[in-house]
Amino acid sequence: MVVVQKELCIGAVGAGRMGKVHINSLCKTRNVNLVAVCTVVEAEKQWIRENVPNARIYDSFDEFVAQSDIDAIWISGSTHFHEEHLSKALANGKHVCCEKPLSHHKNIAWKMYEQSLKYPHLKAGCAFPRRFSKVYQEARKAIAKGTIGDVIAVRSSSSDLYNPDREQLFKFLRTSGGIFLDMNAHDLDISLFLAGKDSVPETAFAVGTREVYPETAEWNDCDNACGIIRLSNGLVFNTYASRDNRHGSHPTTEIVGTKGRIVVNPEPRGVNVDISTENGTTMVGAAEHWDFFEDGFAREVEAFRDWILYDSEDHAFSLKDAATAVSLAHNLTESFIKNSSVPVKLVD
Repeated sequence: MVVVQKELCIGAVGAGRMGKVHINSLCKTRNVNLVAVCTVVEAEKQWIRENVPNARIYDSFDEFVAQSDIDAIWISGSTHFHEEHLSKALANGKHVCCEKPLSHHKNIAWKMYEQSLKYPHLKAGCAFPRRFSKVYQEARKAIAKGTIGDVIAVRSSSSDLYNPDREQLFKFLRTSGGIFLDMNAHDLDISLFLAGKDSVPETAFAVGTREVYPETAEWNDCDNACGIIRLSNGLVFNTYASRDNRHGSHPTTEIVGTKGRIVVNPEPRGVNVDISTENGTTMVGAAEHWDFFEDGFAREVEAFRDWILYDSEDHAFSLKDAATAVSLAHNLTESFIKNSSVPVKLVD
């Protein structure tokens, strides 16, 4: 008997900073075939020619999304175009995975979620690699088993390596949507994932500092930020973000329960190696977020493949949570600007 192996043909949008990360994962995944890439950036086109020579390259998204041999679209282009790209992909009968955040605007993020509901035969998810990383998957399993009792609070943080190139950094920060959306969206989403309760967020409060990059005041942003979300069932989400971590990228999460706690990535090890000499012990840090979650990016593609090809229910994609994370980030930003707690509004 001949077994016919299914294959998922994907078209990728964007081959920039995060696009390259996703494209590399797509190319390494069995039964996934990257057949086309859409980008107008010449440097990205050249990278595709050198690294994925068999992939067709398109300037026009409309032409690209209409290709009959593409089953799904992986969106990693500019956030400003996420809504258009997702909407057109669904309208053309394509499954979709969209890089976070869904949008810089919470109303648009919810519009994207509602749009996906109009196509129940198509799969639409958002790419949050922490959900697929083994360490977070194990934490969620332990929570589901009741190992730490009922969850009381989730404290999650994201710290980026200090960047001395202020011109390069500020060029990105001005259009990033702010520290709460750009960085804490990961923490808010993983809190929703780990808590596993569809409770209603009620109040947001945030504070921040501008000691390292005072220029961030120009666009109502900051370089270090703390946020608190109180939910209807008494659950608390606590977030922290830093853009000037001197020892490297360090994402970490603590889940506090009535009978114990779980800590994910307690030490900022990019590599699980400690070096001890007469000068003491040092650990090898991570330069980038994806250094911690390389397995998450790989598992994310595998889960997307299985979700589409085999209708697998064992996945962690949730466009609703992704839209909620955008809303909560906006409420924290509002609180920071007003310097007071604010009632949570998912949409305006």
